[in-house]
Amino acid sequence: MRYKVCLFVLACALVHEVQGKPVLSFFNELKGPELKVLFADTSLIPTLQELHAEIRMGMLDLSPERAEILKKLNDADIPVVAWLLLPEEKGYWFHSGNGDEAIARYKEIKQWADQQGIRFKGIGLDLELDMNDLKLFKASPWALIRKLPARLYDAKSIENGRAVYNQLLQLIRKDGYPIESYYASFVKDETEHGTTSIQRLTKFLDVPTGKEIPMLYTSFMGNADGFLKVYALEPHLKYVALGSTGGGVDTTMHTLSWDDLAHDLRMVGPVAEEIHIFSLEGTVKKGFMPRLVNFDYTPVPEIHEDQVKTVQNIRSNILTLSKILSYPTLLFLGITLLVVLIGWGLYLLGVGLYRFVSRLRANR
Repeated sequence: MRYKVCLFVLACALVHEVQGKPVLSFFNELKGPELKVLFADTSLIPTLQELHAEIRMGMLDLSPERAEILKKLNDADIPVVAWLLLPEEKGYWFHSGNGDEAIARYKEIKQWADQQGIRFKGIGLDLELDMNDLKLFKASPWALIRKLPARLYDAKSIENGRAVYNQLLQLIRKDGYPIESYYASFVKDETEHGTTSIQRLTKFLDVPTGKEIPMLYTSFMGNADGFLKVYALEPHLKYVALGSTGGGVDTTMHTLSWDDLAHDLRMVGPVAEEIHIFSLEGTVKKGFMPRLVNFDYTPVPEIHEDQVKTVQNIRSNILTLSKILSYPTLLFLGITLLVVLIGWGLYLLGVGLYRFVSRLRANR
């Protein structure tokens, strides 16, 4: 009897230990053939099982290779959320101007999954920029800049975008799927402070989905202590995305080392119920997967307050900019007045120099 009691106590302790750790999930953003190569590593699925991990799979295509891997993940009882993506020419990520395309894409993926007998745990919406804007900026920055002033006056773009995406949410819920979204933190800051001007400029959109996951990628943002404290620890977020370990649309960008990733995991571990790492392929390539098994989430002993102040200042500056951009007519009048004053000042300076030189010549 005592032996059974000891076993029961030990089992409870183990369950508590597992439950006390956040659920790990990995974003995956590969086309079908590359996805098949990634999962050719026969240790990957067992490692995911050992981690009790989940996958957020970017639906770049509906290829036979993707169907094959998804079926393997289903058979291994590894939960997969379908991370919806569009063709690049339609914006790739979801934004205020492509809601109709997002609805069509969801229907296409849903039909394909039903035909293939594939199970998804849920549906993920990636609310970001318009890929076409990024391409235009790289090709001709001024061509994009010329488009921006008109967007500041287009308040309807946000309103209409939300309306269309709410239709998508209703459709997904009707089909029985839980919904989650991935967002940039400044978008929530803007919404909470009653402005949308930066969202109008960038086409970012704040669509409440119930489960909202901020993309807190310190590899891009730097100031890890400040960024994670301000945007994860202080609001006690249950869901957090960390990264990047590599991969994605731009593979030239800085990525996290193991020490960086471990630091970020320990930072958010005390509050997060789920931690989503971008990306699976980057984590595998760097050899981090085995090191995540039995990872020690002991909190970071010291937070650098100078980094916290830096991020707080950045946040404050973004909100100030958003407020200023909310009054575009006054802004453009102010800029025009400033240009006129500078021009008038330069004119007066030129006249003064001309007269000064003329007097010098006259006195010779």
